[in-house]
Amino acid sequence: MVSLSTYLLAFVLPASLALAKPTSSPVCIVGAGPAGLAAAKALEDKGKDVVVFEKKATVGGKCQAIYKDGFFHPLGAVLFEKAAYVETVKLIEQTGVPYSNLSSGERWYFDWKTGTAAQAPPTPQDVATALVLEYQQYTEFWNTVYRPSSVSGYKNGVPPELAVPGAQWLAQNGYQILGLAMVDAFVTYGYGDYREVPALYVLEFFTPSILAYLLGLTPGYKIDFHKLFAEFSKSIKAQIHLSTNIILISRWRSPIIIYREGHNWLPRIQTCSDLILAFPPTVEALEGAGLILSREEEDLFSAVRVVNYFSSAVKMRQLPGNVSFSPLKTDPFTPVAPEGQPIFFTALHPGSGVANVWSWDADDATKDISRVRRLLTETLSKYNKDPKDTAQKPTPVRDKDVIGFSAVTDYFPHVGPAELDGGWYARFNALMGTSHTYYASGLNSFETVEFALRAGQDIVESYL
Repeated sequence: MVSLSTYLLAFVLPASLALAKPTSSPVCIVGAGPAGLAAAKALEDKGKDVVVFEKKATVGGKCQAIYKDGFFHPLGAVLFEKAAYVETVKLIEQTGVPYSNLSSGERWYFDWKTGTAAQAPPTPQDVATALVLEYQQYTEFWNTVYRPSSVSGYKNGVPPELAVPGAQWLAQNGYQILGLAMVDAFVTYGYGDYREVPALYVLEFFTPSILAYLLGLTPGYKIDFHKLFAEFSKSIKAQIHLSTNIILISRWRSPIIIYREGHNWLPRIQTCSDLILAFPPTVEALEGAGLILSREEEDLFSAVRVVNYFSSAVKMRQLPGNVSFSPLKTDPFTPVAPEGQPIFFTALHPGSGVANVWSWDADDATKDISRVRRLLTETLSKYNKDPKDTAQKPTPVRDKDVIGFSAVTDYFPHVGPAELDGGWYARFNALMGTSHTYYASGLNSFETVEFALRAGQDIVESYL
């Protein structure tokens, strides 16, 4: 809830600033992640003035990293694939940030409760053949039928058949085995249960080229995305205010942002011609940014769901550098239940002595970060060893071994099947520009670096 003092500021302060307001104000962007930075660059390319506000101490949004002994350990995105990440590849070429092949090495399964582990067996030949055949069928469908829907904001509409959950869509369209390649990957990359998430989003993530990578048909690559956006931000002339606490965003007449920067207790004021909110627009996040929502905005954005997703970098010197661990399950088509536990870990950089770990909690779980960290160290303590050496005892992992931890409790903003079927994105697009306000995040299509870049670019191209 927004405080009474905020309400008073919203009405009194704009009037007091009326005489002082300059004739030309910049476009204000809240959020210096991929969407915000992409929007800033696109606006500058149009000759518009821009100012950016970011609550973190550095740019990149969810693309953060820990650096140790010459290695980067991502606390956000790490993977890209060249055919699907078109705008991302342009940035990589522009900045010259290096990248390398991504390989999972030996695959193991683990039971986080019991501490057991088993090496993944080779895929049976008949299963591998069936996967390739269904992949070919899927690719033809995706390119001819789905692709027209895959635009930022889903402005071409959402076909009713794509509003159903992803697993249901697969079954209805005769895919009997392709879910094997999707179920764990969808969880690992932070998107939850494909039996619940609408097919619109499931197909958005699983482009033919991404699916080909997961099937081992094409290469994938790892890159320091934080460094990429730090370098990209240097090409943006706009002032980027870091470590910013926004007290209030008033949208009476033209937007005004009242904020504190760093340790400066004295509030500052920025007038804006337009406002781009470059973060997942949940009601909690919007009100947390000092916005007083209209009834229409509150009704629309109260439908936005997110995933409780966590990234960690943990010292595990006993873990070999050529292994990765996924959950051990009884049903290969059913994802592991989210209980705050690790759902994937691997030594991304062999020889670093550090494992990258991703954890998942239930959407309705209380945001108990200490519980997630406890499960992190308890689980990894069972596996800090060479999994092939049955005689070796694992070395305990302590909290001090966690050198990086990111709780992204607003990951993958999306809406459910009922909202999609009810025309949610048509309402979302119609809201653009109301009170000089625009929205750019993974919600515009999907939560990846690539789609965030496209969201920021599309807002400028379509509306500004």
